[in-house]
Parts: sequence; structure tokens; C-alpha cells
Amino acid sequence: MSCACSLDNIPKIDVLPNIFSEESAEKNIRPENSIEYNCKNKKIFFLTYLNEKKSVWLVLPGREFKLNRIDESENAYTNDITTLEISDEKTQIKNDKEVLYSECIEKKDAV
Repeated sequence: MSCACSLDNIPKIDVLPNIFSEESAEKNIRPENSIEYNCKNKKIFFLTYLNEKKSVWLVLPGREFKLNRIDESENAYTNDITTLEISDEKTQIKNDKEVLYSECIEKKDAV
């Protein structure tokens, strides 16, 4: 019996462009078509909307995961461990014990 798992177009990340190169390059954790958020204490995370904004793919340094929209809220997503609350003034990521990323603002790309 075989089993398959689907993860809704997981964003592609360019982390190892050429592992045999002698050139030193900064690691890029930003997925294609993602939104960058800059937070207090120089923290950064990336966000990609999935399934017509019913879920998001959240990329933090060292980890990434999916959060589902909370039914009663248009701008809050959770996986029952981590919660992302999006607003113009105070986007934040928190868990049951503390706020992990605070005072986050969407980075607008230069035109």
C-alpha cells in the first residue's frame, strides 16, 4: 500500500545554489513570491499566502511551517502552537508563552 502527502505548492527556497563553489555567498532564505516582514530587534520573517489566503507558509530563520486561518478572523493564522496576527500597525508571531516576533511591518519593495 502506498501513501502520498500533498503540501499545497510549498515555496522554493534557494539555500544551496552551488555547494562546490569556492565563493562565499550570503544564504538566501526568502522564498519566491513571498512577503518580507521586518520586526523589532532586527528580526525578519517571510510569508506566502496559500489556498486563497486560507493558509500561509511562514519562513523563519532555521524553520518553516504552514499556518491555517482562524475561522472567525481574516488576519490571524495558527497551527495550535504558533499564531500569526497580521495588522497594519502590529503584526506579530506568538506562542502560548510569549511574543516571538513583535512590531513587524511589511517591507515594501522599491519601485
